[in-house]
Amino acid sequence: MIDKVIHGIAKRANEFIQNKLNLEEEILVVRALTDINGKVSPGVENKICMFLIGIEEEKIVKNNKLSNNPAIYININVMFAAYFPESNYLNSLRFISLVIDFFQNNPIFDFQNTEGLPVNIPKLHAEILNMQIEESMRIWGSVGPKYIPSCAYKIRQLVFDSGDFIEDIGFIS
Repeated sequence: MIDKVIHGIAKRANEFIQNKLNLEEEILVVRALTDINGKVSPGVENKICMFLIGIEEEKIVKNNKLSNNPAIYININVMFAAYFPESNYLNSLRFISLVIDFFQNNPIFDFQNTEGLPVNIPKLHAEILNMQIEESMRIWGSVGPKYIPSCAYKIRQLVFDSGDFIEDIGFIS
């Protein structure tokens, strides 16, 4: 389910930015910014890279229903990093501004306005993730490269309910 949410939001954000700048090429990619060895992943240069930076349980909406497997509500934290060479630093800032503009105009996502979202998710809410400098540096230290222009968002209330989560993922060998 997390993959569908990230893919759906990325697709909408990409279309928004393409329309704003009259671009045809994909400008936003869902990809780890670096590989396991810390090298920049292929295909992220001159792109906005979207990747997961955390998953947390939503404590406010706790399901108090007594059952063996009560639904849990989670939030996912995603980072948008504009990876442009140093000579294009201002482009990095422009593209991060467009990501912020996208979420300002589109704070709510559901299966009707975001292709690929599961029907059992009523509404997802996006809000900017405020981080202290120390937390931001800790995240960038684990991601790999030096800091590049970026912003993070919290996507609220994905519902995981054992009765709803049926998906054929095929044979895994």
